[in-house]
Amino acid sequence: MHKITPLILSLFTILGCIDKKKNNGANQNTGATNEKFEKLSKDIPKWMDEQDVPSIAVSVIEEGEIVWSNVYGLQNADTKATDSTLYLSASIAKPLTAEIFLRLATMGKVLLDEPMAAYWLDPDIEDDPRAQLLTPRHVLTHQTGFKNWRRMTGGILRFERDPGLEMGYSGEGLQYLVRFLEKKLGRSFNTLANEVLFRPENMENSAMEDQDWYKGRLAWPYFPEAKWMQPFPVEKAFGAGGLRTTTVDYAKFILGIMNGDQVSKDLRKEQFEISLNQKERCLESATVPEACPNQLGFGLGWYVYAFEDETVIGHTGANMGERTLAVFNPKRKSGLVAMSNGSNGNQVIYKIAEAVGVHQGFIDIEKPKQKQ
Repeated sequence: MHKITPLILSLFTILGCIDKKKNNGANQNTGATNEKFEKLSKDIPKWMDEQDVPSIAVSVIEEGEIVWSNVYGLQNADTKATDSTLYLSASIAKPLTAEIFLRLATMGKVLLDEPMAAYWLDPDIEDDPRAQLLTPRHVLTHQTGFKNWRRMTGGILRFERDPGLEMGYSGEGLQYLVRFLEKKLGRSFNTLANEVLFRPENMENSAMEDQDWYKGRLAWPYFPEAKWMQPFPVEKAFGAGGLRTTTVDYAKFILGIMNGDQVSKDLRKEQFEISLNQKERCLESATVPEACPNQLGFGLGWYVYAFEDETVIGHTGANMGERTLAVFNPKRKSGLVAMSNGSNGNQVIYKIAEAVGVHQGFIDIEKPKQKQ
């Protein structure tokens, strides 16, 4: 088993703390002396050891500022994780892809309801008349009619239902949108991301495809019993899950949303309006079904949880040996970003979410079920 000794735990607690003067956007006046965060700095390494999780990176937003960021543990078997370690975002890349589209739409370069077939038709569906119906809105609300991945339909992309009929989570849909944007605008998706999001939000440690500056910085996926894997290559922009980033960079992205940066008021409002209510689906899948609110479902790229006392915006991510979470409250301007390179990462991430005050209903819906 992958174990961390008490001595190493203490070392990680010391080394994992980011120097607030170099925290790349984190508030320097709050958090370091806050008892809540001091306690977390002691608890997180213990939780990691209990769950055999190699590393955790976390950033907390309060009152519209990054107030605390830390990184704990191991980037790989021989390297300590630091604030420059890059994590594969998994599915929390999807809201970022949505944001890129909304910024381009605000600039008048694309339209939410335009048929994508005029610029991109996947060869697998070019003879299906339903391909002519697909729009970016279908993608961002997960109503394309595709399965999550084409490997689930014999390696061939095909419609399971007409676009716009019902919600069906689909990474293939996000990739379809990426190809549409590249074809229509004539530039790579990573270039578009740099132009409209990464540079404006000062996200200097983020990219949608492999970069030379990744060298020596990638968190390696990890499974219990000391099984490390080489990081997954992302040779071509992968909008459904290929973002490599830090929690500080991702928190900057969330702050840009909460500040209304570079997206029209109408589109920003629509972004957080539930397209199709998914309460029944929640009741079937939630860890604590009674926590499901009367209204929840996808807006444009984000999942919206309309609890009676507050509305929470969030997205989870899971890949082989990697777990991620992004959740925020735009009204209170608070939020949490957490990333782990361990397959048991969620066992720690949701303890952190509770400790920093994320809405309990969200936690009860999304937290992993207890092991039997």
